[in-house]
Amino acid sequence: MEQPPPLTPQEISAFAGSEYAQLGQPQTVKVFGIMHLIFGGFGVLMVLWSLFVLIAGNPFLKLAGNSPQVEMQTKLQADMMSYTIASTALTVWVTGLMIVAGILLLKGRKSARKWSNCYAISSIAVKIINMVVQVVYVLPMMQKMISGMAPGAAGPGVGAMGSVMRASMIGTAVITLIYPVLTLILLNRPNVKTWFANQPA
Repeated sequence: MEQPPPLTPQEISAFAGSEYAQLGQPQTVKVFGIMHLIFGGFGVLMVLWSLFVLIAGNPFLKLAGNSPQVEMQTKLQADMMSYTIASTALTVWVTGLMIVAGILLLKGRKSARKWSNCYAISSIAVKIINMVVQVVYVLPMMQKMISGMAPGAAGPGVGAMGSVMRASMIGTAVITLIYPVLTLILLNRPNVKTWFANQPA
């Protein structure tokens, strides 16, 4: 009895893809769609707060009075204006990508994965750049301000505080990288990619 010819790699791939397609929407898609919108909402609040501070100043500093410490913090805020503006603009960009990706994920659109990948890559790049700028540019300014607030504490005390702030900046950046990295990994698994390939644009 004649045996059927063996399946080609293309036929095997198509067969596996059809099995994935029959499984229905992966739960990952809905979960990340909701999470994108939640974190995007936080991003909008951060942008609004940054814009308010840029336009009206920090209300907490105004409530603190006119002590030398407050004056130094106000000067630090003014010196960091360019950094704050650039950081706010990048936050607007990343937040916009996240919200669009979240909406498309919940709608199950084919383009959702592309938008989500764009968000994740942009977010990772921005967080790394922000961490470097904070350590190289912001931290020395903060150390200078601390030295001015407590001249007698200059030297080892300020150096130790600088090390703590540096570790805090790097640790915070690493923690915030977890979500976009998970987004790239979990939304690009074979079953998820195959499901998206069978969805409307």
